[in-house]
Amino acid sequence: DKLSSKGTSKLSHRLTLPPSPSTLPVDSQLDLSQSALSTSPPSDISRQDSRVCLADISAVLSPLLDEKLGRLSSTIESVLSQLTSQAQRLTEVEERVSTLEDDVNPLKAQVDAQQSVIHTLTEKLDDLENQSRRNNLRVVGLPETVRGRALQDWVSNWLPTQLGLGAPDLPLAVERVHRVGPDLNALAGRPRVVIMRLLNFVDKSNLLQAFRKANALDYNGTPLRLFQDFSASVSLKRRAFSPLCSELVAKDIRFSLLYPARLRVNFNGATHYFDSPAEASAALLPGQLHEGSTSPLPPRTPSTRMRTGKS
Repeated sequence: DKLSSKGTSKLSHRLTLPPSPSTLPVDSQLDLSQSALSTSPPSDISRQDSRVCLADISAVLSPLLDEKLGRLSSTIESVLSQLTSQAQRLTEVEERVSTLEDDVNPLKAQVDAQQSVIHTLTEKLDDLENQSRRNNLRVVGLPETVRGRALQDWVSNWLPTQLGLGAPDLPLAVERVHRVGPDLNALAGRPRVVIMRLLNFVDKSNLLQAFRKANALDYNGTPLRLFQDFSASVSLKRRAFSPLCSELVAKDIRFSLLYPARLRVNFNGATHYFDSPAEASAALLPGQLHEGSTSPLPPRTPSTRMRTGKS
């Protein structure tokens, strides 16, 4: 009985299945398709909803994006325009700089040539100034009380007499004698330097040689010194040798300072010439020059000496 009942139920279930769409009328098929859509899976419905949402979002964002992109496009175009303008200006600047370089190079060569000429003319002018001072002598230490006519007589008679010049040379012909600088109180401060200009160059040379032989000169107990008169530039160059000359005097080494500023040192039968204090100091270091030592530099022959025109 149970088996018969199960078979009967299965058969009844098969008999109640819906008919196929092909066997139904047209109206029944339409109703069936609508019911099928209404009973479609949830995944298909979510896809349709997402498509609708994307369309709505696109409709909302498109105007905003168009506005923003339009502004960005105009900004980019402005920047490109400025870059193009800057590039053109940079090209013009490079062309101008190239033109200026082409113009400056010849001018630089001319300036270098002019500087060389100016240097040569300056040296010649300085030499002419020193030539004009050939008959001059400087007296340092003479008291300020000797002035006016007494100063003229002091130069013409007293100075050559004290230095041992003969009577035939007296009185010396003096063109001009004066002190350097403004007039000061005769009893205050250091006396000003006296510059004398002799008419005869031989008289000037004799006075200077006699002073070097005497090695001392004083007036009423005041020591005096006698120097040649040089231009400011030559005096500065010669003054640079003063520390080294003091060391040579302390070591009892014979030397002389030639015109315009060249040191001549005689040692161990050899003669050395130095054109700068640095060169002389490097060769004549303290302790290297002593009796029996080897000369620091090979002697130069007189033919290599610079012609000075003065001594």
